[in-house]
Amino acid sequence: MNAPLIIGYPPAESTWVLHPPEDPWGDGYVAVMQVELHDQGLTARRGVELAWPTHAREPDLVIFFQQLADDWRGWEGERSWRSLDATMRITARHDGKGHVSLGGTLHQDSYSPDGWLARVFITVEAGEQMTSLVAALRAHFEGLAR
Repeated sequence: MNAPLIIGYPPAESTWVLHPPEDPWGDGYVAVMQVELHDQGLTARRGVELAWPTHAREPDLVIFFQQLADDWRGWEGERSWRSLDATMRITARHDGKGHVSLGGTLHQDSYSPDGWLARVFITVEAGEQMTSLVAALRAHFEGLAR
């Protein structure tokens, strides 16, 4: 897939843009995906490292979202996912009323206390919208698994 995946639901202005992952080192172990966060004048972009899935498994990001979709009725507390290099983190909270608040955070440098940090929230309907998002993520990462 060559087109970026844009995640966002009107009327909210907030969006996440996930560009197609690449294997810049050609080693088959780590993929890099450019990610953008946008909201009301804020734009943050950086590459995040992802573990390259092996043995026909799906990327852990897809698995994380599939678990959210499977638990569409709700859960207690916060669930989270982070990229291999810890420069991106996604949190998810279910409101108990059919919506999931997703918080996407990008860090300029996960190994330094200095630098910028950006966080953009997106609200997703826990049923059909989340299921559609999982399908879109699967298509986005198609071909990544070996």
